[in-house]
Amino acid sequence: MTDFKTYYKQYFQRDLLNFVGQIPIDGNKHYDKNEFNIQYFFLTPQYKYLDIIPQDRQGLFAVALYWTVLVDQTFYSNYRQSYQTFQRKTLYPKFIGNCTAPSLMSSECGHHQHPRRILQAINDTADQGNRFDFEREIFRKDESNQPRLVIEYFSILEQAREVMKDEIKEYFENHQPEISWTEFWTKCEREL
Repeated sequence: MTDFKTYYKQYFQRDLLNFVGQIPIDGNKHYDKNEFNIQYFFLTPQYKYLDIIPQDRQGLFAVALYWTVLVDQTFYSNYRQSYQTFQRKTLYPKFIGNCTAPSLMSSECGHHQHPRRILQAINDTADQGNRFDFEREIFRKDESNQPRLVIEYFSILEQAREVMKDEIKEYFENHQPEISWTEFWTKCEREL
């Protein structure tokens, strides 16, 4: 198995593009036309989307996505005045709840989810995703009939922590030095 640092530097970007590239655009851009949103159910075993990533990298992908969303949400929550610069440089996806009804009030569609839910979703066999059949025809072809093995990620989490700390340090020192990377890291750690 590849270590997290190698995965993050060499494979994650490509895996993320492959993952989001197969999700029907019509079912994903109705909430926000300018951002790519990953709905909770896209990661569950009931849908084939995660299968595009080789099985031996699925845990690495989930942990990398977890950190990507955590960093993005931490930045937005704490440094909103500088977020546009960060967003333009990183283009990180957003992680939202399932868009299961025509009204945002009736679903979790417009609500950003805590990144921990990414790690829950990858093994969530109970989630029915689009429980009210809202725009279900868009996703029906991507429902999985094959059981997926449980994705192990616990051992990767601690390994990823130091890698991401170094990534955050490098980013802020080179791209947004007006923000203290150590202060930012402390804010990330509070969200773990």
